[in-house]
Amino acid sequence: MKIDLAILELTVSRFCHDLISPIGAVNNGLELLEDEQDPELVAEARALAARSARRASILLQAYRCALGNAGNQASFGFGEAIKLARDFLEGWRVILAGVPAMSPSDLPTGFSKLLLVSIILMSETLARGGDLLLVVDGEGPGAGFRLIAEGQQIVLADDYKPLLAANASTANLDARNVLAYLTGLLAARIRMKIDLGQSGPGRLEFLASAHA
Repeated sequence: MKIDLAILELTVSRFCHDLISPIGAVNNGLELLEDEQDPELVAEARALAARSARRASILLQAYRCALGNAGNQASFGFGEAIKLARDFLEGWRVILAGVPAMSPSDLPTGFSKLLLVSIILMSETLARGGDLLLVVDGEGPGAGFRLIAEGQQIVLADDYKPLLAANASTANLDARNVLAYLTGLLAARIRMKIDLGQSGPGRLEFLASAHA
């Protein structure tokens, strides 16, 4: 197995960046509890610590499967990916819609991991919140999915398309765009390709489909 230490370092930087805020807030809440006597402020500090601890736990669980080996296991299925995605989006003003009532059957190993990391990536394009519509195309080894982001402001970096195609140079990778690069690698590993483009004002479409 070939490991690029620079990619590993950027991935860890991205992971830690997202965790710093909630973990810092937990620490702030606990510090307030040590010295505060006012019952209302004590209650606020406890609520802050509890909310922040929950957020940190959600991030750990989501990234454990989206970026770690847990998402490669056959036991990691469509339903768990959707649950983690919804938890991740909690409080982000991004609503995940279109999820089928019944999980698609016989999905290839790695499909659900790719779906989870793709939802995380696409949610970041909705700078002011919005809707993220999921459409699952087919079942079995040939299954694919679409994510349609709609919102007042779509933020799409110019380098995302080549990174998602897994054919871009890694020279300009940073903690901001490393998730797009990893998404492209995950898709290539399970023989899927990704197309990304804006289909109108405030509308961005992400298509993951099986190679012919």
